[in-house]
Amino acid sequence: MKSSSASKNLSNSTKNTQNQNKYGLSKREVEVLQAIAHGLSNREIAEKLFLTEGPVKNYVSNIYSKLDVKDRFQARLKAQKEGLT
Repeated sequence: MKSSSASKNLSNSTKNTQNQNKYGLSKREVEVLQAIAHGLSNREIAEKLFLTEGPVKNYVSNIYSKLDVKDRFQARLKAQKEGLT
């Protein structure tokens, strides 16, 4: 039973990685996107990832560009729809 669960988790992980590569997201951009999907502000993301707000704003801008979205709401929806988070 555990091997089936582990296999399913590995399959989901592989799917997420393929989707991330589809959009060219870096590991850090994925972390920021996940934080956006959880409703965190730039300041909260910066604190969580031990960054200042400047780099977080750059990551957010890059994410918008790569996902072809205009705001956090669209990024969150696309991340959920595409299985990025």
